[in-house]
Amino acid sequence: MDMEKIRKDAERFTKELEEEYYQNLGGFKDELNISAIYGRYAHLFRRSTVDFVRELRDASDGEDRRQNSMLYSFIASEYIGNIVKELDEKYMTEDAKAKVDIDGKEVPYRQVSIMISNEDSREKRSMMDDLTDPIVEKHNEILKERMLKLHDLALDLGYDNYMAMVEDLKGFEIMPVKEMMERFLKDTEKVYVNSMNSALEKLGITIDEAERHDISYLFRAKEYDRYFPKDGVVENWKATMRGIGIDPDSQKNVILDTEERPKKYPRAFTMPLEVPDKVILFITPHGGQDDYQAMLHEGGHTEHFAHADRNHPFEYKYLGDVSVSETYAFLFNYLPTDALWLNRYLKIGEEQVKDYLGFAFLNKLFFLRRYASKIIYEVELHSRRDIDGMDARYKEIMEKGLRIRHKANRYLLDVDDGFYVSQYLRAWIFEVQLRKHLMDNAGREWFNSPTAGEILRKLWSHGQKYSVEELARMVGYESLDTGPMKEEILENLT
Repeated sequence: MDMEKIRKDAERFTKELEEEYYQNLGGFKDELNISAIYGRYAHLFRRSTVDFVRELRDASDGEDRRQNSMLYSFIASEYIGNIVKELDEKYMTEDAKAKVDIDGKEVPYRQVSIMISNEDSREKRSMMDDLTDPIVEKHNEILKERMLKLHDLALDLGYDNYMAMVEDLKGFEIMPVKEMMERFLKDTEKVYVNSMNSALEKLGITIDEAERHDISYLFRAKEYDRYFPKDGVVENWKATMRGIGIDPDSQKNVILDTEERPKKYPRAFTMPLEVPDKVILFITPHGGQDDYQAMLHEGGHTEHFAHADRNHPFEYKYLGDVSVSETYAFLFNYLPTDALWLNRYLKIGEEQVKDYLGFAFLNKLFFLRRYASKIIYEVELHSRRDIDGMDARYKEIMEKGLRIRHKANRYLLDVDDGFYVSQYLRAWIFEVQLRKHLMDNAGREWFNSPTAGEILRKLWSHGQKYSVEELARMVGYESLDTGPMKEEILENLT
């Protein structure tokens, strides 16, 4: 086998696969046809190729070991992806085609979550959520078969279970992240319950009465829309980038897709079709604080990919620790929790800022606790082969961490491959550390400092060569630490 050919073909495969997902998620086509792509690169995903690259990784050291580890992670993951590709195609196609009858009108399933978050009537929100249950149950048939295959494939590759496989492929241990977040749950329980009950008073319910659709509506926060107009979403991001010395309008490698299309995926996302030369940021602006956060989040991803050194090998541009890119996304995502940023870029007055920040930090705490609960659930889910009864455990664990009612049938929909939940959590932790580093070196208003832009561009140029733990050491920390994140939450909610 030729390692250089494997590397080059892996890059070509990645670009073609990204393009196919772009066509489906962008709403340009219903069908997801990845089988043909896997077929063209079948030599990459034979078991013999997986074993060859693994042996090469194990025999290498230094920089070669770093690069080969990333390639092995990719080849092994896509070997698995190749085996479950028909289920992926079936799921994504059904998801794109699914419709829900609401008040006699057919609505694309992908749009229902947006409708729920904007619906004032609690009864109607509940009704719309219930109407998606048959689609969820149909999805679960596919997802359960897929999950069992993933667990079997981990065993087939010689690992004790799926979690052990992911730890080897990703290069970090999951249990320490889980344990950190279990302590975080305990330390923030009181402030979370008190703050959530206060916020839910406006809906006439308590935390123990609340359901998922209530939280979607609560955090849509239409009362703050006047601060976050629809027509300002993109320009606000551009202005923020200009504050750190980056002009998005002059970036020919960055493409903004803001067009409304019926079957366009409702969530904003970034598609790095060719790093760093063609990076697409997808969003359909509808206004509101969540829209601004989504734009800033994806903008962080976009600038990271757009500034990666094009001379890097394939692995450092496309692979590596995805927590790194999520860190940069969260760095901008949470600018609306900064009073000075809100005043400078949205012209929100002091009293209004105080009111909004209470909401914004509760929103952040909710998601931190949600993902802390998810990692507890996923460790249990992926430490076994059989997943019978895990729907009930999902409901139990999520309700313990969040105190709001959950539907057991979301137990597979709420899981991303490869313990992505742990990637998010590591990024959340490092984001606060990185932000403090920027403040120390560029001032309190780092977001309006070209010096911060210079620091970030240097970090971005590494692509995903380094892990978040390595980057934390680069900026002066011994390791990832939830302390600063917890302190920030408690300071702003007590």
